[in-house]
Amino acid sequence: FCGWKPCGCPGAVAERDERSRLEARAKAEEAAAKRRRAYERAGIKPRFMTAASPMAEGIAAKVEQGRGAYICGPVGTGKTHLASAVARLLVDGGTSVRVTDMLGVLAAIKGTYCGDGTEDGVLSRLSRVGCLVLDDLGKESPTDWTLGQVFRVVNDRYENMRPVIVTTQYGKSDLIRRLAKNGDEETAVAIVSRLSEMCDKYELQGKDRRLSNGKR
Repeated sequence: FCGWKPCGCPGAVAERDERSRLEARAKAEEAAAKRRRAYERAGIKPRFMTAASPMAEGIAAKVEQGRGAYICGPVGTGKTHLASAVARLLVDGGTSVRVTDMLGVLAAIKGTYCGDGTEDGVLSRLSRVGCLVLDDLGKESPTDWTLGQVFRVVNDRYENMRPVIVTTQYGKSDLIRRLAKNGDEETAVAIVSRLSEMCDKYELQGKDRRLSNGKR
């Protein structure tokens, strides 16, 4: 048997320490890149790749138990930041997530009218994910067609008992009025009714952080 032991001279020790440091750094960078790719696939925007919030962990835990979140508040109070922080935690925990907004969903549906996929295909992708994040609900133009598409998305999550996270600048009563402005009030009520049953409400307060140059 022929054995060996590492050289104990200062130069050799320093070389091994530096090699270990570089290996650890490479592993950390690889893990960070892997997380970033997962966030990108989930639809988390670059601005919110590092989003964090004291509220996020509690919301994420409830989402994993099947409860959604209705995050409302004035413009610039951090709704998207909070929803993205929750989405990051869910992705890290292995939950499939899709972050989008109804404007994006509507654009994808309209794209199918030119032969780019099907409506059912668009909605199926939203249906399958473990958690759907709908950002800025109420920003879309309130028409009967738009209202019908919002209902289809929300109702699918409701019937299949899959959580949804909604951010909106509107409280529930105001959201009904906004959605029904040029559309069917009964459908608007049905949408908000389902969200009320599915989701816990989180109301954010404060001034517009962007206008006041605050950090989100």
